[in-house]
Amino acid sequence: MKNKINFFDMLKEQSGYAYHAAKMLKEYCASLDESVADEVIKLEHDADEVRRKLIYALNKTYITPIDREDLFHLSLLLDEIIDYIKTSVDEIRLFKITPNEDLGKITDTLLEMTEHLNAAISEMSHDRKASTAAAYRVKHLENVMESLTKTAYATIFESDDFKMIFKYNEIYRHLNHTADVADRSMDFLLDIFVKM
Repeated sequence: MKNKINFFDMLKEQSGYAYHAAKMLKEYCASLDESVADEVIKLEHDADEVRRKLIYALNKTYITPIDREDLFHLSLLLDEIIDYIKTSVDEIRLFKITPNEDLGKITDTLLEMTEHLNAAISEMSHDRKASTAAAYRVKHLENVMESLTKTAYATIFESDDFKMIFKYNEIYRHLNHTADVADRSMDFLLDIFVKM
């Protein structure tokens, strides 16, 4: 098993799904094309399958390249990112909102975060310097995301349309959680490097 399974490749596949899902989220906010939303749902299911295979491999493999609990937890964080992106798409559909300019900026930033997150995961096994730089870029963008979200909240709270406020509040909350989890995943990656 240890000669057949590359855990780093499996993590890279998960982070690639997160990046692709964020790209589809941005596209969905721009187009409201239902086929794009369906693609996000499919990506989330495909990513779940990768995680299932990783957990199965962990249970069958005696020697792992890094601590097995670290592999499990990093995979879990990547899975949470994709889950939150799917939830955001689900709620945009459910609430039938037309994404505003603030939501566009937030999804742009989330896409950039997942792009650097994917780079950090992709490089972690063979270029620690590049992986670390990408991880810190994700962490910087989480601060940008927080600022954008505060501005977005300030804008919607100026409205008297309480239904609209509720709808956007839920979507902003999930997207903010997505960024928080991405930030935590990069903290965890940096912790792994300290132990390697």
